[in-house]
Amino acid sequence: MSSFTKSLCVLLLAGLVLFSCKKDEEVGPKNTINIEGAEYDLSQGLLIDYGPYAANEPNAQVLFLYSSGVKIHEVGGKLDSTSGSGHAIYFEISSSVSKALTEGEYLFNPYPPFKAGTFLYSYAVFKANFVTFDGEFYEMAEGKITVKKEGVNYVISFDCTETDGKHITGFYKGPLKVYDEK
Repeated sequence: MSSFTKSLCVLLLAGLVLFSCKKDEEVGPKNTINIEGAEYDLSQGLLIDYGPYAANEPNAQVLFLYSSGVKIHEVGGKLDSTSGSGHAIYFEISSSVSKALTEGEYLFNPYPPFKAGTFLYSYAVFKANFVTFDGEFYEMAEGKITVKKEGVNYVISFDCTETDGKHITGFYKGPLKVYDEK
């Protein structure tokens, strides 16, 4: 084989190797909710802001993280209903700011007076039908939510225990659609 042909083969092989290598993707947790060793995907999130509970009290908000099979319906830009099937976790949160989640930790506290940095009534649903309301339902009895912000994305992790002692954990990184319901 001539040296030109060998050189051409080496160049083609090197080019093939360089272009076929994929850029390493960012490694990190997946958007999931977990219970008793079972893992379920989460794909989207929304935040509903109801404004302060009363004068000089924190904002009442709902954080709702859900899987791709769950559909959110709006009427006139306002949240109307849900349908579809899938998995979700729902947190009623007390936040010090409006229309956003404050970065930091939120601890479970279902008793008034409600303080910023706490969450109260919360539940998770698995294999749920959001029209018939069938599925596996778990109400939280204790837990912690951690919130960070990276640009337009929230980085949310949660570690909770439901009323029968089952451990529910999860992670979500992505934007939240905000509904102002004041």
